[in-house]
Amino acid sequence: MTNINKVFNDPVGITIPGGSLDKVWDAFFDPGYPVQRQPRGLSYEIKPDEDAVVAEVEVPGCGPKDVKVSIEGRAVHVETPRGNAYFTIGARVDQDRVEASIQHGLLTLRVPKREARKVEVKVLGNEE
Repeated sequence: MTNINKVFNDPVGITIPGGSLDKVWDAFFDPGYPVQRQPRGLSYEIKPDEDAVVAEVEVPGCGPKDVKVSIEGRAVHVETPRGNAYFTIGARVDQDRVEASIQHGLLTLRVPKREARKVEVKVLGNEE
């Protein structure tokens, strides 16, 4: 047994399926090895503006029909076949006026900010 195998079969709790690092290494480079690819997170950048928040999400190879955008409260979720992005926007947003466009693999979301709702305080009864 090589020293590297001793490290990976150590009784400290590290175990390798098959018991040998050589078997794992060979299986990894075997073309018949079953690989299940998980969607990765999409890269994004959030740029606050005076009256809106602009989020740019990289969606390479995706068209408008491939992208699903949902906004709930301040949370934005972008879903594509290539991955997802989930982020929150710190401002109060106007969900009814959100604009989305794709150009050259870049999804641009323009999320308008909304003003805080002001509540009028009324006096009930006769207070002196």
